Amino acid sequence: MAVVIGKIIHELVKERGIKAKVVAEYINVSESTLFGIYKRESVDVDKLILFSRLLDKNLFLYYLNEEPLKSMFSKDMVILQDKILELESELKNKGEKLKDLMDIVEAQKKIISLHEEKISKSKK
Repeated sequence: MAVVIGKIIHELVKERGIKAKVVAEYINVSESTLFGIYKRESVDVDKLILFSRLLDKNLFLYYLNEEPLKSMFSKDMVILQDKILELESELKNKGEKLKDLMDIVEAQKKIISLHEEKISKSKK
């Protein structure tokens, strides 16, 4: 397995400036055990969940490009990527339509303003 999750966790902890004591207490291990975890290629799922919560980051995502998860999810990933592309295209189209509608609204406001101005002048 190419993912060395312990190292990734350690880097994230350092980036966030979280003290080892706080991390160790949160995942319910001693500080020496924590430093051992930082050297591991794998971490128990329950600990990985706790690390994910503490760091506010889904650490399981690091495994998606590794076997066996890669082959298990590759079909799903292709389907999701296609759906994302479809939704992005739909969003772009709706954004363009919204812009066109906003332009129409602005033109209508100008027409109304000119019409009100004309009515106001004709009353004088």
